[in-house]
Amino acid sequence: MDEQMDIKMEQLSPIEEKPSAVEEHHSVDDVEWMKKKLIPINTDQEERDCQTFQWDIKDWKALDKRVTGPEFEIGGYKWRILLFPQGNNNNNEQVSVYLDSAEPREQPDPNWHVCVQFALLMSNPHDPTVFSSLHAQHRFTVDEADWGFTRFTDCRKLELPFDNRGFPLVDKGHTVITAIVRVYEDPTGVLWHNFINYDSKSMTGYVGLKNQGATCYMNSLLQSLFFTNYFRKAVFDIPTADDEPSKSVSLALQRVFYQLATNDLSVGTTELTRSFGWNSLESFMQHDVQEFNRVLQDNLEGKMKGTAAEGAIQKLFVGKMKSYIKCINVDYESSRVENFYDIQLNVKGCKTLQDSFKDYVAVETLDGDNKYHAEGHGLQDAKKGVIFETFPPVLHLQLKRFEYDIERDAMVKINDRHEFPLEIDLAEFVAGGEEKEKVGPDGFKYTLHGVLVHSGDLHGGHYFALLKPGREDKWFKFDDDRVTRATMKEVLDENYGGGEPLENLAGMSPALRQLNRHKRFTNAYMLVYIQNNAIDYVLKPVTQDDIPEHLQRRLEDERIAQENRRRERDESMLCFNVRVISDIDFKAHDGFDLFDPHLSAAGKIFKVKKADTFATFRETVATTYDLPLDQIRIWTLVKRQNDTVRTDIPIPESEFSSSMESIKEKHGTRQLAELRCYVEFLEPGLKTSPSSNDLMIFIKYYDPFTTKLEGVGRQYVQKSAKVGDIVGILNERKGFPSNTSLKLCEEIKPTMIEPMKMKSTFHQSEIQGGDIIVFQKDLTPKETSDLKDQNPNAKPSIGQYYEYVVNRIIVDFRPKIDEDGTRPTYSIELSKKSTYDQVASKLAEKLDVDPLHIQFTTASLPSGLPKNTIKRSTNLPLQEMLSSSYVQHGAQHNVLYYEKLDISIVELESKRLVKVIWLGPTMKDESPHDLLLLKTSTMDAIVEALLPKVKLAPNGSQKLRIIGVYNGKLLKEYSTNDPISTLSDQLTMYAEEIPTDELDRKDNERAILCQHFQGDISRTHGIPFRMVIQEGETFGDMKTRIRARLGMSEKDFAKIKFVLCQGGGGKINPLNDDDILSDVDMGSGDVIGLDHIDKSGRGNRLGLEKAIFIRG
Repeated sequence: MDEQMDIKMEQLSPIEEKPSAVEEHHSVDDVEWMKKKLIPINTDQEERDCQTFQWDIKDWKALDKRVTGPEFEIGGYKWRILLFPQGNNNNNEQVSVYLDSAEPREQPDPNWHVCVQFALLMSNPHDPTVFSSLHAQHRFTVDEADWGFTRFTDCRKLELPFDNRGFPLVDKGHTVITAIVRVYEDPTGVLWHNFINYDSKSMTGYVGLKNQGATCYMNSLLQSLFFTNYFRKAVFDIPTADDEPSKSVSLALQRVFYQLATNDLSVGTTELTRSFGWNSLESFMQHDVQEFNRVLQDNLEGKMKGTAAEGAIQKLFVGKMKSYIKCINVDYESSRVENFYDIQLNVKGCKTLQDSFKDYVAVETLDGDNKYHAEGHGLQDAKKGVIFETFPPVLHLQLKRFEYDIERDAMVKINDRHEFPLEIDLAEFVAGGEEKEKVGPDGFKYTLHGVLVHSGDLHGGHYFALLKPGREDKWFKFDDDRVTRATMKEVLDENYGGGEPLENLAGMSPALRQLNRHKRFTNAYMLVYIQNNAIDYVLKPVTQDDIPEHLQRRLEDERIAQENRRRERDESMLCFNVRVISDIDFKAHDGFDLFDPHLSAAGKIFKVKKADTFATFRETVATTYDLPLDQIRIWTLVKRQNDTVRTDIPIPESEFSSSMESIKEKHGTRQLAELRCYVEFLEPGLKTSPSSNDLMIFIKYYDPFTTKLEGVGRQYVQKSAKVGDIVGILNERKGFPSNTSLKLCEEIKPTMIEPMKMKSTFHQSEIQGGDIIVFQKDLTPKETSDLKDQNPNAKPSIGQYYEYVVNRIIVDFRPKIDEDGTRPTYSIELSKKSTYDQVASKLAEKLDVDPLHIQFTTASLPSGLPKNTIKRSTNLPLQEMLSSSYVQHGAQHNVLYYEKLDISIVELESKRLVKVIWLGPTMKDESPHDLLLLKTSTMDAIVEALLPKVKLAPNGSQKLRIIGVYNGKLLKEYSTNDPISTLSDQLTMYAEEIPTDELDRKDNERAILCQHFQGDISRTHGIPFRMVIQEGETFGDMKTRIRARLGMSEKDFAKIKFVLCQGGGGKINPLNDDDILSDVDMGSGDVIGLDHIDKSGRGNRLGLEKAIFIRG
């Protein structure tokens, strides 16, 4: 074969510029054109090498079914072409061609791979412009060492003209196969990786965090804090030896940090979020990282007080900035110095991070109509701005990617390009003075440590982090549970934002368009810089001695317990359960069937090994019931088409040596994980197997006087015997006189209980083995009448009893309101056909109240919490009351909630419950009130109902105001004539006594709305309120009145930043203590904003998002 092939290898030259005119047909030998056309270079990757190889085949028909071409080397790797002239995989109509790695299949590195872009071409040997080609890219590995095209070209057309020029691909057995191969560098090790069985620990040395649903924002921040080693050590210094992980944020965070350092697999955060007091819903809500960081650090700072970690957060993250207003023409300056934990920087209008800092400290001139009122100097031209006094060792920079757009009246994401450097000098933004001189010229130089990224838009997306763990370390990408190496391009360029303008996308290919869309919406939103002088102590490695011993012991114990559970699970894979129902169980059963298949405690459970023989299992059963082997017989149990469970056949001696696994496969039910059997207790000397004419039936007895059903036992009958033949046997079994008249019924299924004819044979009655016959005494009409007189609810016949059992239901009535946990739950047996009034009467007997003073509420799925109030309808059946209710998993009880009413439910349903929160002397004095008012009432009725319940100020206005608030925003102030039917359930209603200074204000004074917000003016929370702007009063004095109105401590009040929002939020200015608001030209929609963390968990979020809270 070697004599039939010529090899041609040429080194590719760099790409040269070609004339714009393109020939109609291009030659395979025009390598540069072929490269551009078939495998255009991926500019996001670094090319290692690109060459071409040609395999000259002289005799096509002489080739074997599978042929490998000569080896060639490109990019430092050996390759060959793998050819199937007659096709591969039973495909004999298409030529199959592959690029095959010729490297040894046994590689010392289990992660060995090569990333290649390639094209394979087959061409006419005399005219290389006649060719067929296909191209691909692939990550070649030991497991996927060849890649190419099973359907390359049609075998039957190889020697036919390829196009209208008349030349074939194979000319008299001669053809040329060309491979153009481009090998890429893969510095991250994951280029084109499918991430199947990817191991973060072995590839990078680090592990990720599991995403609970929408906790990627939290994961990215936690990884950043974990690699801030000084912070990690401070968290370990918090005493937690006696804490419970689910209730202690400190301990739960310690566990996460320890597991991130020691685990081989990704770490879960469920226990951490549980310690926050979050439920599963919070785990499916994305939150703002800056807000989460502030709330978490605020929580930890409190836990660190009085411990070795006290002051760590202040030392790491807190800097100082000064807000000032300085007069130009007089010697007067007003300033305020305050701490900051992070800095929010504008992206819009700023091309670089340096530009953002310049924008932050930009000076505003106050002149003209906007002159500053300087105490003692009147109106003056002034300079207003902010300057930094100190920067912290670890600088958290929040890039304002999400902003309020006043024109759209909505939040939008800013995707503009915004560049940030690896190193930055912030000295120019620091005020001169002793502090700056003490730090020195290098004290404000910072190095990038982390980039937290958001990919998506305002309504959702994904978060991940790019971090450099140590001074000399490489960069890594932490994307939830996956950690990979990152290139500098991934760290910087790919997170600047921008991308092609939207109008340019139309002219791109779909793949490029999708890539640019992704780039456009993927950008940095938080940067972490570390002061160069502080890198060594901030990133000093955490040692074993820094980790609390109790934490190591606790987690080691948990690891051992987890390993034991894993071992038990592995062992359980070799076993399965067998449920054995015996004669004892049948006799004790008082319901349908042989036993209750829904009852987990029914019968006895045997855990057996799959490999055990049935004979071994049989011995175990005999021993358990303390019987000799010859006195038990084990039957299979089957589920019939009518959904009943009956015995089928006894397992024969021929299967005693079979494995239990084969017994289960042959006799079990596929839908069940367990095998079900019935063990029959034999009388001594009874033959071991019944004949084909024998039927084993089961007998139940019903006593109408006690309304009890019981299993009597088994009975063998012959098919030809008459039903009446067993009456004497049944009388004997129950100790009745032999001539007692009986009624017999067959229990076919719960809703089908058929009377049996005494003169018919069992065969005529269609009785099979395993069937159930129920009997009772045949009552005379007088006995039936007397029974009814004694008990109106009596069930004289078997049919009536079974109908009762079919409709029988047990309902758990739980208290809807049970603040002290003392009100009981009542389990009451009822009929599904019971009416609303009958249900209320049954519960009323337990509660000792009037049935009309009970209200029912359904339970929701899947939580089981109260959901919808059930409107009273006298004939509403219980089954409908429960139709949308909650059924506890694995239990037969349904759930309804009850509430005892002070008034009749008839009266209640003509009224409306209005919930109003009364605000006392301060805004923190809240007291809720439930007011039951006629649905036709006006707001005046709320005032009248409230007055006896609240205490007005002795010298107050004695006038009430009612407002409707939604997510911290005042939506409506009601007049006394507004009907309560207009109240929205979405609003929280507040009532307060109108302050006297507001009612008695002068003509030149006005009341301004004040509202709380966090970070962004649109993210409101708390209760809005009004304050009077007094003539000539400084804002510092007004703040004293605001603090008194809020009832806040001096410490908490000091954390509030005040701003004046004008023009619907379009103009926002910070307020200083010496500002005089009465001199400011204001509009009706202007408000004073109070910027501080919402600790209530009730704040205004987008969509379903709620304010972050951490309770643990």
